[in-house]
Amino acid sequence: IDNTLARGVGMVLLWLGVLTALFVILVAGIIQITGIGPSDSSTSMTEGVWLAITRSLDPGTFSGDEGDKFRFGMLAVTLIGIFLGATIIGIISSGIDTRLETLRRGRSAVVEVGHTLIIGRSDKLSVVISELVEANRSERGRAIVVLTADDPVEVTDEIRRDVKDLGTSRLVVRSGSPTRVNDLARMNPQDAKSVIVLSPDDDTARAYLVKVVLGLNQLIPAGSATTIVAEADDEEVADALSEVVGPRLNTVISSAIVARITAQVSRMSGLGAVYQELLDFDGDEMYIVPIPERWVGSSFGQLTLASSKATIIGLERADGTVSLTVESESIVMAGDKVIGIAEDDSVFVLDRDPVPWARPADHPVMGLELARERTLIVGWSSNAQLIIKEVETHVSQGSELVILVDPEFHEAADVEAELALAGVAKQSVSLRFGSTISRPVLADVLSSGAFDHVMLLCERSKFGLDEADARVLLTLMHVRALSPDSTNNVIAELADPNDVELGHQGDSSEFIVSMQLISLLMAQLSESPHLSHVFADMFDGVGAAVAMHPAERYVPLGETDFDSVIASARNWGVVAIGYRAASPGGGSAALAGGIRVNPSKTERISFNAGDMIVVLVNTVK
Repeated sequence: IDNTLARGVGMVLLWLGVLTALFVILVAGIIQITGIGPSDSSTSMTEGVWLAITRSLDPGTFSGDEGDKFRFGMLAVTLIGIFLGATIIGIISSGIDTRLETLRRGRSAVVEVGHTLIIGRSDKLSVVISELVEANRSERGRAIVVLTADDPVEVTDEIRRDVKDLGTSRLVVRSGSPTRVNDLARMNPQDAKSVIVLSPDDDTARAYLVKVVLGLNQLIPAGSATTIVAEADDEEVADALSEVVGPRLNTVISSAIVARITAQVSRMSGLGAVYQELLDFDGDEMYIVPIPERWVGSSFGQLTLASSKATIIGLERADGTVSLTVESESIVMAGDKVIGIAEDDSVFVLDRDPVPWARPADHPVMGLELARERTLIVGWSSNAQLIIKEVETHVSQGSELVILVDPEFHEAADVEAELALAGVAKQSVSLRFGSTISRPVLADVLSSGAFDHVMLLCERSKFGLDEADARVLLTLMHVRALSPDSTNNVIAELADPNDVELGHQGDSSEFIVSMQLISLLMAQLSESPHLSHVFADMFDGVGAAVAMHPAERYVPLGETDFDSVIASARNWGVVAIGYRAASPGGGSAALAGGIRVNPSKTERISFNAGDMIVVLVNTVK
């Protein structure tokens, strides 16, 4: 009996059905043998079966029976029939309830094909889903499947609270352990378009990543087009997994990328908005398209003017190598592809013909311009060393770096040891100690001289997510109050993407770097895995970097078009991708701070003093 019950509702119903059939046959046999039929007359076996069935199914049938023996016999049959019927109905009802509960708890298998599978739950989940929803708007019925160990009802409610409009996408949430192969198999990863692995916010992140990725590698057959995008914090683990899984795994080293973005966007106000525009699905994105045969043999300088609706920024060579800092004289070869920024891949076409061009013989080539700068870093975290290394590559000899560290939470010897490993050579380092949330301490540091850049680091390892973000926000409020008229570029680092709005005030001189950018990057890689090398070139700290140069360097102030800007920029060895208007406005397509990325090539633009051209430059020239 125990074994039968353990085999599920179907087996129990089968045995009850057999028992009912035996009961009906037994009653029919007794009626035939004893001659107890209607009016106590004899009846056949077939008639007995009919009488037993009708009395079992309908208790009211026996009310019209005649004959004392027949009535008492059918009463017994009816009572037993009520018992059997109630048992069957109860079991069916229980089975339905169990099935509904299984569905509610997300234990059922996923039957979708071509879906995006998100494994894990973190603060990045809602941002990733909102980006996927935006990417899916041109496709109806695309499913976004989430596997989490948490209650799926709670997770669904949270997602629907944060993502108000799912557009054409369908949300499916399933419950299970992401580190168990059986639970991963229920998600049908082998038929997914892509898999995104979110890292947990605790010390188990490394083991979690290894188990999940290896589990997916077992389930997804070799040669599958399914892409795995995984968040990692340990570069050695990421490299080891890449060797095992192969090119279908794209790992995002979140801490390193956040550190590099923090340092890069601190170079000038407005750069943060440019990076965000390139990473999210709202507005313009990067695409890679084949190069028509008529452009083979042309120079990259000529190619920069090949499209009327897209901005050309680089090349993917036939061997798969990617460069966003192509020499203007480099020749386009057969099999090469062009990388560009466009509103959509459907409008990214090379619709123009090659026009002869040669760089003037005496024209200088410009790399990343290095200046003597003064930088303030408030706080200390595991990202600090990476940020300092990145800052070092962007400043000239004689620059100054001031670091404010809270001695209550950081030992001076530990900070000095990490500073030594950063290899600071071009900056003089001044280490200050005091509370990073104390207004008098901050006032003293800020009064020591004007800073070109102020970076507020999130000390998550010391305080946890909520308190660390609260301290950064408090420090940001103090810096604003103490420097109301300052033109320095303030960069604040937050751990929780949901806290970004709390610190935002719409000033282009400030930018908040958070894990939201990592969420955007992971969503981009899940939809466009072929862009992985493009983003690697942009964020690897060596090679391409976004910068801003005065507009008058490229074109005379006054009215012109962006074609003229691109044509002039190629003479300098850089690629123009947009501009920033110093005066408010910039048109309906302008980003924060009057920034335009991929503007119309023929629309007339009036450049004034203070306007800047957004360019891609080479950091190693």
